[in-house]
Amino acid sequence: MSSGLKLQQVAGGLIAGAVVTLTGLAGTPVAAADVAPDQVALATLDDIVHGDYHAATAPFDQRMQKMLPDKALGQAWSTYQQQFGAYQSHGEPEDVQRGDITVVNVPLQMARKPGQFRLSVHPDGSVSGLYFLREGVAVP
Repeated sequence: MSSGLKLQQVAGGLIAGAVVTLTGLAGTPVAAADVAPDQVALATLDDIVHGDYHAATAPFDQRMQKMLPDKALGQAWSTYQQQFGAYQSHGEPEDVQRGDITVVNVPLQMARKPGQFRLSVHPDGSVSGLYFLREGVAVP
């Protein structure tokens, strides 16, 4: 794994923390009003679940691309599924405000035990964290 990747085992889950700048299809930044944090989280999760790590990492800024390139994201997801079982489905996103950050938690139904996908989103639409967790991990 890349030395810049912040992938840690935490409370039975994995954390891949980094900063992302959300961009549109043409690579132009998307206005925060155009994309809700829930949409960002579900689109990212969908790309990951479908193994399209290139699409999941395409909107990452240069720092995020260095910290969590597609291969590393794929490895993190694979490790998570080894621990929790294969992805089955997900529930509705739940938002928690932490200052100006919106933390989006998406419950995951995995083959062996439930999990949680978490994305932290700034008001401008950029993503400050990507987390694969066990169910019930409280938002700090």
